[in-house]
Amino acid sequence: VKQSLWGGRLEWTLAGYYIVKNDLLSRNPNNPTQTQQVGQQSSRGIEASIGLELGGGWRIDATGTILRARYDDFTESVGGLAVSRKGNTPAGVPGKVANLWASWRFAPNWQVSAGLQYVGKAYTSASNDYARPGYAVVNAGLQWKATENATLDLRVKNLFDKTYAYAGGDTQWYFGAPRTVEASLHVRF
Repeated sequence: VKQSLWGGRLEWTLAGYYIVKNDLLSRNPNNPTQTQQVGQQSSRGIEASIGLELGGGWRIDATGTILRARYDDFTESVGGLAVSRKGNTPAGVPGKVANLWASWRFAPNWQVSAGLQYVGKAYTSASNDYARPGYAVVNAGLQWKATENATLDLRVKNLFDKTYAYAGGDTQWYFGAPRTVEASLHVRF
């Protein structure tokens, strides 16, 4: 469902889904050189978004997802024994994700923005014995539209330099980038 109200100042969407995938190849997060055969995996969830022009150059956008992913048919070899993972959540799949952004056009051709990105906990293997904790990071940006066809962006990711893990297995995690500043120039022809 998607709708626009108040002359386009308010937009919202709501989506529900049920997806079934069969005969998947999945990388083992604890041994990236090993590929595992998954018979069937399903996911069901709800996604929602809302965007609102507040006036005075202000805009707020929010998105969120609640997901329930499961192995429907997956037998994993553990120490030479077959172990069913039916009903477990696939590794690396968070159950909740959300974003909240605010932007302000404070002068002609200038915009500043800030946002909060949240990713919920995710299991680190098919056994669901361990989970990486969820995390939230703040990002910010400044944009200048120099000409009709050129925009200069300055972005700061992980503004508060938070330490967080975004991937990995039971014993080794990959940490997210520390505070990072990026500049880019977009030119249209």
